Amino acid sequence: MRRRLLLHLLGVAVTASLAVLGVVLAGETERRATVFTTQVAVGAQKLFESGQRDAAREALEEALEIAPNNVIVRRELAMQLAASDETDAAIEHFRLVLEASPDDAVAARKLGELLAETGDLSEAIAWMESACDLDPENALNSVRLAEILLEHDQPHASLEAAERATELAPQIPQTHLILGRALLATGDRGAAEREFRRALELDPANADAQAGLEGASRTDM
Repeated sequence: MRRRLLLHLLGVAVTASLAVLGVVLAGETERRATVFTTQVAVGAQKLFESGQRDAAREALEEALEIAPNNVIVRRELAMQLAASDETDAAIEHFRLVLEASPDDAVAARKLGELLAETGDLSEAIAWMESACDLDPENALNSVRLAEILLEHDQPHASLEAAERATELAPQIPQTHLILGRALLATGDRGAAEREFRRALELDPANADAQAGLEGASRTDM
Protein backbone atom coordinates (compact mmCIF):
# COMPACT_ATOMS: atom_id res chain seq x y z
CA MET A 1 0.00 0.00 0.00
CA ARG A 2 2.74 2.42 0.95
CA ARG A 3 4.66 1.75 -2.23
CA ARG A 4 1.55 2.36 -4.38
CA LEU A 5 0.71 5.58 -2.56
CA LEU A 6 4.19 6.99 -2.80
CA LEU A 7 4.51 6.00 -6.44
CA HIS A 8 1.29 7.86 -7.17
CA LEU A 9 2.45 10.86 -5.20
CA LEU A 10 5.73 11.07 -7.04
CA GLY A 11 3.83 10.93 -10.30
CA VAL A 12 2.05 14.12 -9.21
CA ALA A 13 5.27 15.90 -8.22
CA VAL A 14 7.10 17.54 -11.11
CA THR A 15 10.47 16.69 -9.63
CA ALA A 16 9.63 13.10 -8.75
CA SER A 17 12.15 10.39 -9.46
CA LEU A 18 11.19 6.71 -9.50
CA ALA A 19 14.86 5.75 -9.38
CA VAL A 20 15.23 7.57 -6.06
CA LEU A 21 12.07 5.89 -4.83
CA GLY A 22 13.54 2.47 -5.43
CA VAL A 23 16.71 3.39 -3.60
CA VAL A 24 14.83 4.73 -0.58
CA LEU A 25 12.45 1.83 -0.27
CA ALA A 26 15.49 -0.41 -0.31
CA GLY A 27 16.80 1.65 2.61
CA GLU A 28 20.24 2.40 1.13
CA THR A 29 21.12 5.87 2.43
CA GLU A 30 19.78 8.61 4.62
CA ARG A 31 20.74 11.18 2.01
CA ARG A 32 18.59 9.47 -0.60
CA ALA A 33 15.74 9.31 1.92
CA THR A 34 16.00 13.05 2.43
CA VAL A 35 15.84 13.71 -1.31
CA PHE A 36 12.89 11.37 -1.65
CA THR A 37 10.85 12.82 1.22
CA THR A 38 11.45 16.34 -0.03
CA GLN A 39 9.93 15.28 -3.34
CA VAL A 40 7.02 13.80 -1.42
CA ALA A 41 6.43 17.22 0.17
CA VAL A 42 6.14 18.75 -3.30
CA GLY A 43 3.72 16.05 -4.43
CA ALA A 44 1.68 16.25 -1.23
CA GLN A 45 1.24 19.97 -1.72
CA LYS A 46 -0.18 19.32 -5.19
CA LEU A 47 -2.51 16.63 -3.82
CA PHE A 48 -3.71 19.00 -1.10
CA GLU A 49 -4.35 21.80 -3.57
CA SER A 50 -6.36 19.42 -5.77
CA GLY A 51 -8.60 18.50 -2.84
CA GLN A 52 -7.04 15.14 -2.00
CA ARG A 53 -6.29 16.12 1.56
CA ASP A 54 -6.39 12.68 3.17
CA ALA A 55 -3.99 11.24 0.60
CA ALA A 56 -1.64 14.21 1.05
CA ARG A 57 -1.59 13.80 4.80
CA GLU A 58 -1.04 10.05 4.64
CA ALA A 59 1.87 10.49 2.27
CA LEU A 60 3.52 13.11 4.48
CA GLU A 61 3.11 11.00 7.60
CA GLU A 62 4.61 7.98 5.83
CA ALA A 63 7.47 10.12 4.55
CA LEU A 64 8.21 11.18 8.12
CA GLU A 65 8.44 7.52 9.09
CA ILE A 66 11.20 7.18 6.49
CA ALA A 67 12.97 10.43 7.42
CA PRO A 68 11.61 11.78 10.73
CA ASN A 69 14.10 14.66 10.77
CA ASN A 70 13.11 16.03 7.38
CA VAL A 71 12.08 19.61 8.16
CA ILE A 72 10.59 20.27 4.72
CA VAL A 73 8.13 17.40 5.02
CA ARG A 74 7.16 18.28 8.59
CA ARG A 75 6.72 21.93 7.62
CA GLU A 76 4.39 20.97 4.77
CA LEU A 77 2.40 18.74 7.12
CA ALA A 78 2.12 21.60 9.61
CA MET A 79 0.95 23.95 6.86
CA GLN A 80 -1.71 21.50 5.71
CA LEU A 81 -2.91 20.88 9.26
CA ALA A 82 -3.22 24.63 9.79
CA ALA A 83 -5.17 25.03 6.54
CA SER A 84 -7.47 22.22 7.67
CA ASP A 85 -8.15 23.99 10.99
CA GLU A 86 -6.38 21.28 12.98
CA THR A 87 -4.80 23.95 15.11
CA ASP A 88 -3.38 21.91 17.98
CA ALA A 89 -1.69 19.39 15.69
CA ALA A 90 -0.35 22.18 13.49
CA ILE A 91 1.11 23.98 16.51
CA GLU A 92 2.84 20.77 17.63
CA HIS A 93 4.46 20.25 14.23
CA PHE A 94 5.49 23.88 13.84
CA ARG A 95 7.19 23.67 17.24
CA LEU A 96 9.13 20.63 16.03
CA VAL A 97 10.07 22.46 12.83
CA LEU A 98 11.41 25.39 14.82
CA GLU A 99 13.33 23.13 17.18
CA ALA A 100 15.13 21.68 14.17
CA SER A 101 15.29 24.93 12.18
CA PRO A 102 15.21 27.96 14.52
CA ASP A 103 15.77 30.40 11.65
CA ASP A 104 12.57 29.47 9.81
CA ALA A 105 10.74 32.83 9.71
CA VAL A 106 7.67 31.43 7.96
CA ALA A 107 7.22 28.72 10.57
CA ALA A 108 7.65 31.31 13.33
CA ARG A 109 4.98 33.52 11.78
CA LYS A 110 2.56 30.63 11.27
CA LEU A 111 3.08 29.43 14.84
CA GLY A 112 2.43 32.95 16.10
CA GLU A 113 -0.78 33.18 14.07
CA LEU A 114 -2.03 29.85 15.38
CA LEU A 115 -1.21 30.67 18.98
CA ALA A 116 -3.10 33.95 18.61
CA GLU A 117 -6.13 31.96 17.47
CA THR A 118 -5.97 29.88 20.64
CA GLY A 119 -5.72 33.00 22.81
CA ASP A 120 -2.10 32.52 23.85
CA LEU A 121 -1.31 36.16 23.12
CA SER A 122 2.05 36.56 24.86
CA GLU A 123 3.67 33.60 23.11
CA ALA A 124 1.97 34.50 19.83
CA ILE A 125 3.46 37.98 19.90
CA ALA A 126 6.86 36.58 20.84
CA TRP A 127 6.87 34.29 17.79
CA MET A 128 5.60 37.05 15.50
CA GLU A 129 8.38 39.34 16.72
CA SER A 130 10.83 36.50 16.15
CA ALA A 131 9.59 36.19 12.56
CA CYS A 132 10.16 39.93 12.08
CA ASP A 133 13.69 39.61 13.47
CA LEU A 134 14.49 36.57 11.33
CA ASP A 135 13.21 38.15 8.13
CA PRO A 136 13.13 41.92 8.74
CA GLU A 137 12.61 42.77 5.05
CA ASN A 138 9.39 40.78 4.81
CA ALA A 139 6.51 43.22 5.24
CA LEU A 140 4.00 40.40 5.75
CA ASN A 141 5.59 39.56 9.10
CA SER A 142 5.05 43.12 10.31
CA VAL A 143 1.52 43.23 8.89
CA ARG A 144 0.51 40.07 10.75
CA LEU A 145 2.13 41.27 13.96
CA ALA A 146 0.26 44.58 13.67
CA GLU A 147 -3.03 42.77 13.02
CA ILE A 148 -2.63 40.48 16.02
CA LEU A 149 -1.72 43.36 18.31
CA LEU A 150 -4.69 45.38 17.09
CA GLU A 151 -7.08 42.46 17.51
CA HIS A 152 -5.94 42.18 21.12
CA ASP A 153 -6.33 45.85 22.05
CA GLN A 154 -2.73 46.98 21.74
CA PRO A 155 -3.19 49.81 19.21
CA HIS A 156 0.03 51.70 19.92
CA ALA A 157 2.21 48.61 19.56
CA SER A 158 0.20 47.74 16.44
CA LEU A 159 0.88 51.20 15.03
CA GLU A 160 4.62 50.72 15.35
CA ALA A 161 4.52 47.41 13.49
CA ALA A 162 2.18 48.82 10.84
CA GLU A 163 4.45 51.79 10.20
CA ARG A 164 7.36 49.40 9.70
CA ALA A 165 5.30 47.34 7.26
CA THR A 166 4.42 50.42 5.23
CA GLU A 167 8.03 51.51 5.10
CA LEU A 168 9.03 48.08 3.84
CA ALA A 169 6.31 47.72 1.21
CA PRO A 170 4.51 50.98 0.43
CA GLN A 171 3.28 49.48 -2.85
CA ILE A 172 1.18 46.82 -1.08
CA PRO A 173 -2.38 47.91 -0.16
CA GLN A 174 -2.47 45.69 2.94
CA THR A 175 0.26 47.69 4.63
CA HIS A 176 -1.72 50.92 4.29
CA LEU A 177 -4.90 49.16 5.37
CA ILE A 178 -3.45 47.93 8.66
CA LEU A 179 -1.74 51.27 9.24
CA GLY A 180 -5.06 53.04 8.70
CA ARG A 181 -6.74 50.72 11.20
CA ALA A 182 -4.01 51.25 13.77
CA LEU A 183 -4.13 55.03 13.33
CA LEU A 184 -7.90 55.01 13.70
CA ALA A 185 -7.62 52.92 16.86
CA THR A 186 -5.20 55.46 18.35
CA GLY A 187 -7.53 58.34 17.50
CA ASP A 188 -5.74 59.84 14.49
CA ARG A 189 -8.67 59.85 12.08
CA GLY A 190 -7.11 62.23 9.57
CA ALA A 191 -4.01 60.13 9.09
CA ALA A 192 -6.16 56.99 9.03
CA GLU A 193 -8.22 58.45 6.17
CA ARG A 194 -5.06 59.14 4.19
CA GLU A 195 -3.89 55.55 4.59
CA PHE A 196 -7.26 54.09 3.59
CA ARG A 197 -7.29 56.36 0.53
CA ARG A 198 -3.79 55.22 -0.36
CA ALA A 199 -4.87 51.57 -0.07
CA LEU A 200 -7.76 52.33 -2.44
CA GLU A 201 -5.46 54.05 -4.90
CA LEU A 202 -3.42 50.87 -5.05
CA ASP A 203 -6.47 48.58 -5.04
CA PRO A 204 -9.71 50.37 -5.95
CA ALA A 205 -11.76 47.21 -5.33
CA ASN A 206 -10.51 46.75 -1.75
CA ALA A 207 -13.73 46.54 0.26
CA ASP A 208 -11.91 46.62 3.60
CA ALA A 209 -10.16 49.85 2.70
CA GLN A 210 -13.45 51.37 1.55
CA ALA A 211 -15.15 50.37 4.80
CA GLY A 212 -12.21 51.76 6.78
CA LEU A 213 -12.40 55.06 4.93
CA GLU A 214 -16.13 55.34 5.54
CA GLY A 215 -15.62 54.59 9.23
CA ALA A 216 -12.81 57.11 9.58
CA SER A 217 -14.92 59.76 7.82
CA ARG A 218 -17.93 59.39 10.06
CA THR A 219 -18.76 62.52 12.04
CA ASP A 220 -20.58 60.71 14.86
CA MET A 221 -17.51 58.89 16.16
